[in-house]
Amino acid sequence: MPRWAAATFVVVGLFVLAWIVSRLAGRLAGWVQARRGTTAVGYRSRQRETAVTLAQTSVRYLAFLVAIVLSLVAITGGRMIETVAGASFVAVIVAFAAQRFLTDIVAGLVMIFERWFAVGDLIVVEPLNVQGVVEEVSLRSIRMRSVQGEIVRVHNSQILATRLVPGGLRALEIELFVTDLDAGVQIMERVASVLPRGPTQFVRPPVVVETERLDESLVRITAAAAIAPGREWLADDLLPKLARERDHDHVIVHGPVVSQVDSTAERRFAHAAQVGAAARRGPLRPLERLRFMERRMRKERAR
Repeated sequence: MPRWAAATFVVVGLFVLAWIVSRLAGRLAGWVQARRGTTAVGYRSRQRETAVTLAQTSVRYLAFLVAIVLSLVAITGGRMIETVAGASFVAVIVAFAAQRFLTDIVAGLVMIFERWFAVGDLIVVEPLNVQGVVEEVSLRSIRMRSVQGEIVRVHNSQILATRLVPGGLRALEIELFVTDLDAGVQIMERVASVLPRGPTQFVRPPVVVETERLDESLVRITAAAAIAPGREWLADDLLPKLARERDHDHVIVHGPVVSQVDSTAERRFAHAAQVGAAARRGPLRPLERLRFMERRMRKERAR
C-alpha cells in the first residue's frame, strides 16, 4: 500500500474512532440520566445533570483533539519524538490563533467553577437578552430551549451576565380594588377559569389569598399566581382585559395591578431595611457629634 494511502486510511480511521467515542459518550450520558430518572428537580439533581453533560461534551472535544494530533503525526510520517513535539507545537500555534475558542473555554471554566447555573435552570443571558431553559453545558457554549421551543446556542465568551429565574416561574401578585367584596371575588374566579393553563402559560391560575376592607366602600383583593417566563403578557395584558369584561356590576375601582414577587427577595430586602434602620439609630459619627455640640452651644448662648 502506498504511503499516502496508508496515511489516509489512518486519518479516516482516527476520526471514525473519535466519532464512535463521542457517540458512546452521548449514549452513556443518556443512560446515566435515564437511570437517575426525570422526576428529580432538586439542586443536587440539576448539578449532577450538568456534570454529565459537561463530561459528555469534554470527551467529545478530547477525542477529536487527539484524532487531529495523531493525524498530523501520521501525515508527517512521525516515528520519533521530535515529530510528535513538532506536531504538538503546530497544535499550540493553531490554538493560540483561535483566540475565540480559548476565550470560550476560559469563560466556560469560570462559569462552571462559580456555578452560575445548571442544566434545567431558566436563565436570561445578557446582553443578548436570550431567555430559555439550559439543556446542555460545555466548555465552549451552552444550549438553551426557549418557551417557543427554539434551540439557542450561545458561546460562553458572549455571556457577560446571567439572570436566573428562581424555580423557573414568575410568581405574580394581583391586586384588585373593588366596592363589593363578593362581586370582586367572583370576578377573580371567572377570570381564573378562562385563563390558559400549562407549563408555558399560567402554571398556577390566580387564587385569592387575602382580602382587606380599606373603608366602607373600598376593598382590596389580593390573588397569587405563577406564569412561565416569556408569557408575562398573559398577566399584564390579557388578565386585566378579562377582568374588566366580566365586571358586569361595575364594582372595579382600580386594577387589576399585576406585580412580580419573590419570597427570597422580600426577605433579603427586609433584612437590608432593618440593617439600614439600625445603622441610622446607631451612635453619632464624629462630624454629626461636632454639629450637635455647636447647636447646643448656640442654644446656651441664646439663653
